[in-house]
Amino acid sequence: MSTTAHQSYSIRQVALSDLSQLKKAHPEVSSKNLLRMPFLLLAQNEEIAAVSSAIVSENNNLTVEISYRTEVSEDLSTVFKRKAQAYFEQQLLNMFGDEESLKRGIRYFHDWVNPSGNSKLV
Repeated sequence: MSTTAHQSYSIRQVALSDLSQLKKAHPEVSSKNLLRMPFLLLAQNEEIAAVSSAIVSENNNLTVEISYRTEVSEDLSTVFKRKAQAYFEQQLLNMFGDEESLKRGIRYFHDWVNPSGNSKLV
């Protein structure tokens, strides 16, 4: 078995088609009090290697979190972190207009992806 196999990497926006795979990757990750909205993927040979998410914490702070699903080199991890932070600051915040609108968007997304019996979204 050769360890010199070519690895192909790509960084792209999360698509609706990724959501079921992402949900399986971390069903109700860590605290249930965190609301998350994935926005950027690092794919390695067509498999999701890492995902960056906008998070609203239980004390209403907005942060970016990166979850790794496979081993990623330090260099690739650094590149992905920089891209995720830049995308968050330059595109995601601009798309929603401000931090409060983005937090509302994350809440709507969370309710849509994790429907509960008392969800107002149908």
